[in-house]
Amino acid sequence: MGQLSVPVPLLLTPPAGELRDARAVPNSIDETTIAAGGSTRRVAGWIAWGGPLVLVIALLLHAVVFIHWPTYALQIDVLVYRFGGTRVLDGLDLYSIGRNGEIDDLLFTYTPFAALVFTPLAFITDFTAQVLSLVVFPALLVYSVWRMLRWLNISVKAGLWGLLALLIGLVSWLEPVRLSIQLGQINLLILAVVVTDILAPKRWRLAGVGIGIVAGIKLTPMIFIVFLFVVGRIRAAVVATVTLIVTIGLGFIFLPSASHYYWVDRSFEKISRITRDPTASTSISGLFLRLNLSAGTATALSVLVIVVSLVVATVAYRRNQLLLAISIVGMASAAASPFSWSHHWVWFVPLVVHLGYRGYVLGKRASVVTMWVFCVVFAAWFTSLSGKTPDSGALTLRPGGVLNDVIPSLYVFVHLGVLVTSWIWLRRDPGEANEAVRKDESVRADELTPATPAHN
Repeated sequence: MGQLSVPVPLLLTPPAGELRDARAVPNSIDETTIAAGGSTRRVAGWIAWGGPLVLVIALLLHAVVFIHWPTYALQIDVLVYRFGGTRVLDGLDLYSIGRNGEIDDLLFTYTPFAALVFTPLAFITDFTAQVLSLVVFPALLVYSVWRMLRWLNISVKAGLWGLLALLIGLVSWLEPVRLSIQLGQINLLILAVVVTDILAPKRWRLAGVGIGIVAGIKLTPMIFIVFLFVVGRIRAAVVATVTLIVTIGLGFIFLPSASHYYWVDRSFEKISRITRDPTASTSISGLFLRLNLSAGTATALSVLVIVVSLVVATVAYRRNQLLLAISIVGMASAAASPFSWSHHWVWFVPLVVHLGYRGYVLGKRASVVTMWVFCVVFAAWFTSLSGKTPDSGALTLRPGGVLNDVIPSLYVFVHLGVLVTSWIWLRRDPGEANEAVRKDESVRADELTPATPAHN
């Protein structure tokens, strides 16, 4: 559940000078605009008009859906955030009752620190919060994609706006993204903050603060702190860890009872506080629960997936495929979580940007095909037209039999597929990943260091 403040990722964005420096030197083997013979890679020409066309069609479809089914704009989760902030200001117990007055529905499930962050929402009406959510979260999505493309050194002259429009149009209809916007979910804020932190120049002193804050709001981003340690960005990892500890401390200072209940009594482990139906989870644990398999085995497999994901993401990071690394780590957080909703899988977005760059800048036809197939298959297509909020997306299909138990965790299999294909691609020697370097032999080895184009 989420934070509505657009300035969060913007405040955590490196100063303009550092961004200019970061774009000045090619850093990546593949994900960068390599200067070769005085020229730079450009976005495919048709994207200049095709991208805006795709975006317009996507926006029109969103408008039709919201007009025909107004409940899609209800933004229920942001109203729960506002409820949490209101309970804090009113001095009431944070976790005993839900927004609708029931003890097992629409409960505030995030940390006490999150409730402190949401207190400004208590000063506005439900309607204002809903409107802000419908503006802010799509804006955060645009920011995230723009930030990734700028890290890739896609300039305005090279076709930035066309590619940005194309990718926004496509990812806005991915089921996890569309559902996040529908609910007013914090996921898109977390994505924006993580992208900002991971792609930040190494010398940027605030690197890690953002991840620490969002981990203090919602626990799953803590996996990115582990990732920072694993890839050797120790300073950013320590900053993130200290920031997380500070958020916990603030919770104990201002909301001691709620903090004791959340952290000491470990209420964060209680899936019953999240949903009345634990089988609705899209994670590995949810799959095993629906199949009546061992919970212990599910936990062991979840840990294994985290370890393997960190290994593959680290290799991607070393090869300067940072968008792929972010996507892999983010998907691991959703796959291995004790409970995950489908909207937690917004980590598909960096994967689509990665494929879009390879397809329409590097000219890799396989990436073009993969991107379009992925976006079509996992779009929020309606699987029903009945009800105030009809079902949409592949996860809602129920063909019968054991597939009814498997399909809700389909994204887990997507993640496993990404792990396998990424490992094969990254380990090719010398492979396609070195093509950009071969095109410009003047690029120095010390310039090809992992992270951001100049400093990381």
